[in-house]
Amino acid sequence: MLEIKPFCGLRFDPAVTGCLDAVITPPYDVITPEERDRLAAGSPWNMTHVILPKAGPEGGSPYDSAARTLAKWKSDNGLRRDDTPSYYLLRQTFTDLDGQTQVRRAFFAAVKLPEAGERHILGHERTFDKPVEDRLLLTRATRTSLGAVFVLYSDPEARLAAFLRQMDARPADLTAITFEGVRQELWRVAEDPAVAPFFPGHTLYIADGHHRFRTACTYRDEMRAREGADGGLKPYDYALMGFVAFEDPGLQVYAAHRVVKECAMDHEQVMAALAPWFDAAPAEGDLAARVKDAPDDGVFGLVTRDHGQWLLTFKGPDRAALLGDDRAKAWRDLDVALLHRGIFERILGQPEGAEYGYEKFASGAMAAVREGGAPMAFLLKATRADQIRACAEAGEPMPQKSTYFFPKLCTGAVMYPLD
Repeated sequence: MLEIKPFCGLRFDPAVTGCLDAVITPPYDVITPEERDRLAAGSPWNMTHVILPKAGPEGGSPYDSAARTLAKWKSDNGLRRDDTPSYYLLRQTFTDLDGQTQVRRAFFAAVKLPEAGERHILGHERTFDKPVEDRLLLTRATRTSLGAVFVLYSDPEARLAAFLRQMDARPADLTAITFEGVRQELWRVAEDPAVAPFFPGHTLYIADGHHRFRTACTYRDEMRAREGADGGLKPYDYALMGFVAFEDPGLQVYAAHRVVKECAMDHEQVMAALAPWFDAAPAEGDLAARVKDAPDDGVFGLVTRDHGQWLLTFKGPDRAALLGDDRAKAWRDLDVALLHRGIFERILGQPEGAEYGYEKFASGAMAAVREGGAPMAFLLKATRADQIRACAEAGEPMPQKSTYFFPKLCTGAVMYPLD
């Protein structure tokens, strides 16, 4: 059964740290090394010092350095623990890919991690051992859930609307603009009797943070093995999660357009190989818009170095003829699956696991071809939220980088102590 609860969060005090623009960040895995160094240099309180730590002059590992930094922040009173359990509301204001202002509402809570066999928290991505080991070492050192798992839930009747409307009643307790231009506003609110009873019987779908979720489960199992199961539930039996409703109008899922770095076929061979499966038409003008606005799925934009741009439309309707029937229909219905297994592997003969470039902006994918020397790029529609849900329920991991949720949940607005 799904259980969520308020918690005593760790939060920065801007009276000590200064402007929180220089403190709060996006999650660790979307920060480049160059951005990490710039952010870390901007403030001794910046979250990169603990989420992307480097070994300090005191010696030891980077994780030891993160633990020392976190302890110092607490001793210097820049980071304080709230004295009563609370929920934390988050409002994110941002500009979307079309230049429109969007607002997304979320809240943070502690969520009991599932036991073996429970399926009320579902993911759609494969996880890998190396990033889990990295986050596990950091969790062991800091004994803190530093960044939230981003989860989606369904509330078609808006039963939690009044809870979320508390954001409209008073100014935020915390405000920061993170470096990607997102305005982050956080409210600490009292336990609401409508919230926890809403979730039993519901399912949470991981949007972002699959490695953080697996890390939390692994850490929980380690601590249980070390301390035993007596004495009831402990803080490490829960994880910090940030909740966004599927129905929220600010929920944005972007495509990750693909740049093909190498291809053994020339243009004529590529088009001949595509012909049995796709209608191909030369496409002038805004190719990205034509793909996005196409009424059906299975439409791609092909950008070539020397032969212009093309609109590809799958002839269908039976995708199994190209993709096979070893995966569930929910997976075959993904355009990104049609692109990877269908076009890349089975039509173009690319090896499984070949490396591609990924671009949030179609202009970046086009520039990689026209200016960067890549032979071709494919533009595709964004994966829809209902497709993410269907794959999670079918237990079908999506191809790599099938989704790009923007914005990510910020890191450092509130943290969850595990001790």
